[in-house]
Amino acid sequence: MSRPVWTFLAIAFTIPWLLWLLRLGTGIDVIAPGGMLGVGVAVLVTTRRFDLHGTGLTRQPVRQVAGQSAMALAAVLGLAALAVAIGGVTGVLGLDLAGFSGLHQVFGAGPDGEVALKALAQAGLLFVLVLPLAFCEEWGWRGFLLPRLMRFGRWGAFGLSGVIWAAWHLPGYVGSPAWPAFIPFMVFTVLLGTLLGMLRLHTNSVWACSVAHAANNTLVIGFVNVAVTDATELAAPDLWSMGLSGWPGWVVMAALIAALTTARRRVTA
Repeated sequence: MSRPVWTFLAIAFTIPWLLWLLRLGTGIDVIAPGGMLGVGVAVLVTTRRFDLHGTGLTRQPVRQVAGQSAMALAAVLGLAALAVAIGGVTGVLGLDLAGFSGLHQVFGAGPDGEVALKALAQAGLLFVLVLPLAFCEEWGWRGFLLPRLMRFGRWGAFGLSGVIWAAWHLPGYVGSPAWPAFIPFMVFTVLLGTLLGMLRLHTNSVWACSVAHAANNTLVIGFVNVAVTDATELAAPDLWSMGLSGWPGWVVMAALIAALTTARRRVTA
C-alpha cells in the first residue's frame, strides 16, 4: 500500500486508541463519535499532505444525490426489516406485531400510533445528529481508502476494507464485556462494507453511502425496538443472531450482494 494510505490509517487508528486511553483514565467514553470524526480528520490531513483527489466528493445534481440517497435509505431499512422477519420466523427473536410490547417498554405507554411517532421522532433526530459523523467515516473508508485498495481487485478491496473497518472499532471492544461480539461484528462490517463499496463505485460519490451508514447506526435499531416482544433482549442482545449484525442480516446482505453481482455481470456481458 502507498504512503498516503499508511498515513491515513495511522491517523485514523491512533485517534480512537487515544480516546480509549482517555476513557481508561477518566471514564469518559467518546470513542465512537470521536473516532468517527477522526476518520474525517485523517482524510483531510492526508489529502492536504499529498494533494490527492478522488475521495468521493463528486459534484452532482441535488436531485440525483437525493434519489440515490433515498434508494440507499430504503435499501438499508428493507434489509433490516427482512433480518428482523427472519429472526422472528426462525425463533431467534421474539416478535410482537400486535401489541408492540417492546416498543412500549422502550418509549412508554400510550396509543400505538402516538408512541410510534415518538420513537420515529427520536430516531430521526439521532439520524440527523449522526449523519455528519457517518459522512466522516464514509469519506475515509469508501471515499479515500476503497479506491486505493482496488489494486487488490474489486473483491479484494471490499474484503480488505471491511476487515480494516472492523479493526478500527477494536477500542470500543477492548476491556468491554461485549468483546466476544467482535467476531460477528467483523462479518457484518465486511458484508455491509461490500454493499457500501458497491454503492460508492456505482455512484462515484460518498453521499448516498453516508446516508446508508447513518441509517444503520440509528434508524435500523428502531425496527428491533418496534418488533421485539421483550425489550430486555436489547440490553444484552445475542449479536450472532440480532438484526443486521447477526446471521439473519448476513443472509439478506449476502443475497443482495449476489443479486447485484449477477445483475452487473449481465449488464457488462
